[in-house]
Amino acid sequence: MSQGNLWEDIKEGAREGFEVLKEEMVKLTQELEKQGKIIKKKMDLSAIQRKVHQSFSQLGGRLYELFEEGKEKTIATDPEILKIISDIKDYKAQVEAIEEEIDRIREEGGEKTKSDTGTKRGAASGAKTSSRPPR
Repeated sequence: MSQGNLWEDIKEGAREGFEVLKEEMVKLTQELEKQGKIIKKKMDLSAIQRKVHQSFSQLGGRLYELFEEGKEKTIATDPEILKIISDIKDYKAQVEAIEEEIDRIREEGGEKTKSDTGTKRGAASGAKTSSRPPR
């Protein structure tokens, strides 16, 4: 083997190594972008979960007021109660939409989604959700 061939082999090996490194950096960057999107969606989800919790607290408070006032028969028609229930339904729809977005983002990279792992979501009912599979 001549020194010229050795030098060419080294250059070719370096080029191949650089190409592999470049490809892996692109994959890493894409994965980091995907995880960043998921984290932002989870932050949005957390904010909505706080609103759900607050709404249930308001609902309980209003129910208590009505019972204390002897107006328990008006619960089903009380405007404040109906508004809170409507808000909770809206939050539930928002939670579902965000969870679907998270699943879509995960699917872009072939990552398993919650529906793939069989876990149930309960964010709109006040239960916390986790991105981790069940233990």
